Amino acid sequence: MITTYTELKDEVGKFAHRSDLAARMDTFCQLAEGMINRDLRSQEMEKRESQTFNASFFDLPTDYLEMRALEMEISGARVPLRQVTPQVLDGTYSQSTGHPRAFTIVAGQLEFSPGIEASDPYTGELVYFAKVPTLTSNSTNDVLTATPMIYLAAMMVQVSIFTQDNDQLAIWTEAYTSQTASANSVATSGRYILPSIQVS
Repeated sequence: MITTYTELKDEVGKFAHRSDLAARMDTFCQLAEGMINRDLRSQEMEKRESQTFNASFFDLPTDYLEMRALEMEISGARVPLRQVTPQVLDGTYSQSTGHPRAFTIVAGQLEFSPGIEASDPYTGELVYFAKVPTLTSNSTNDVLTATPMIYLAAMMVQVSIFTQDNDQLAIWTEAYTSQTASANSVATSGRYILPSIQVS
């Protein structure tokens, strides 16, 4: 079982049948994590973060990948804000007054409308998909623990590119694509529970 970066590197060397790749493992890992951040949206990548919003523009977290939800405390209730395009935010909400009703994402920032004044801040919560904590500076992370095959396949894709082995590249690309699709499907199906039918 692969649970740490050290174990992952060892398995990559064994699957590649190479003992001369140690110096390039961090590079393979960084490139593999680029693939994972682009393609995977598993529950292990979801993150909740409480915030105080005191301006109409707010910097996204540095590890942000994709928004799941944004809620604000308004009149004692937690209210979800609608995510829209910049054009819709300007065209539909720019003349609105009162509390924020919608947001968009532009140039690494959240923009709210109606806007927020520093004298009247709102507390709220972001729920978003975060980048995987890189294994080059962490011994493990939740994605490696839950789905080690995704990491192994992504690393082997990079090794195959480096060694110019097209046959292995095809095999590991298929493995990576399949494993990522499966993990995404599990995350989506496990997020919602359909009510059971009750007969009285």
